[in-house]
Amino acid sequence: MKKPRVALFIFIDAFGWEVYQRNRFFLDGLVQDSKRLETILGYSSACDPSIISGLLPSEHRMWSSFYYSPSTCPYRWLRHLRWLPDSFFSRGRVRYWMSKWIKKLHGFTGYFMIYSVPFKVLPYFDYSEKRSIWREGLVRGTTLFNRLDRQGIPYYVHASGTSDEARFAALRDDLRRGAIDFAYLSLGRLDALMHKIGNSGPPVSELLRDYDRQIRDTLATAEAAYEQVSWYVFTDHGMHNTTGRYDLIADVEKLGLVYGTDYVAFYDATMGRFWTLTDKARAALPRLLASHPQGRLLSDEELRELGVFFDDRLYGDLIFLMNSAVQLVPSYMGSAQMPGIHGFHPHDPDSYASILSNRPLPDSLKRIHEIYGLMERELPGLDSPAART
Repeated sequence: MKKPRVALFIFIDAFGWEVYQRNRFFLDGLVQDSKRLETILGYSSACDPSIISGLLPSEHRMWSSFYYSPSTCPYRWLRHLRWLPDSFFSRGRVRYWMSKWIKKLHGFTGYFMIYSVPFKVLPYFDYSEKRSIWREGLVRGTTLFNRLDRQGIPYYVHASGTSDEARFAALRDDLRRGAIDFAYLSLGRLDALMHKIGNSGPPVSELLRDYDRQIRDTLATAEAAYEQVSWYVFTDHGMHNTTGRYDLIADVEKLGLVYGTDYVAFYDATMGRFWTLTDKARAALPRLLASHPQGRLLSDEELRELGVFFDDRLYGDLIFLMNSAVQLVPSYMGSAQMPGIHGFHPHDPDSYASILSNRPLPDSLKRIHEIYGLMERELPGLDSPAART
């Protein structure tokens, strides 16, 4: 006997609206409705918590991974490694294994990576995702999974550190057994691929064809075990092809300011975030950034509109965003230009996210954090979503 209903939310990292438009074979014949959605300025560290909580970063307090807080930095001891040769500790594999070691040592349960942040500056920064947002929730705000746990609703959520194939297999097993009423499946291969080759080309379409096959198989498995299957395929952001690179760090260092005394900066792949500690820095940095040809200094008003303004300046006194498709190189995220990158202004065409469904999508759905409302409406005990749209 079939179970009444199940809702499937399938997240494909970086499956932006423009990528979907170039690959309309994807789930062709199954999609009833699709929409372009505005993303959130920043990276997955901002987007993922927003989607599963319905809150903007200014509300749930998670935006970029690193924020200036030397007094609470749990890995201050890393400053002792600043004298070791960069030729060894700048290697990607070394950084990867060091990140895993630090994570285990400090009991972090969330996603943690030190990327290319120099050891000499790491002790200035605390890390926002020390706990798992999927299993433990947010520091501020309640996630959908917190609610599912409280209500005792059986659900599937992907296990971190597993492959896309393993996640599909685990979900289909739960569906065959009728063991769940809700699922959130996250897929990461497309994002990784487009960082390496850009947002178009045969390998991108080939991967999407594989996802298409896997999703169709998953939907068939669900339909065999449930009377009603609602599904949504969505993402957090798109992907830009990089057209150039620029060394913003060199420009800042020419000002003659002393890092750690006059200012502290964190250089993400598409933005520079600055904390000004002296009057000298408060005068020199805005003067440089406000007229810089490779990007622009974001006003408090615009940051508020984008949902990433923090009264306490947790993530920076000054936020400088690079021009679309120009990567900040070198940065604390890496020393090489990548063919594909995201994290530019949400209104740039390649920044927009997408959502596809076998259900009509509400006109009110405009931004990615509003996907939470769709998930909430699909919880057992509510009326059919088709009847409410």
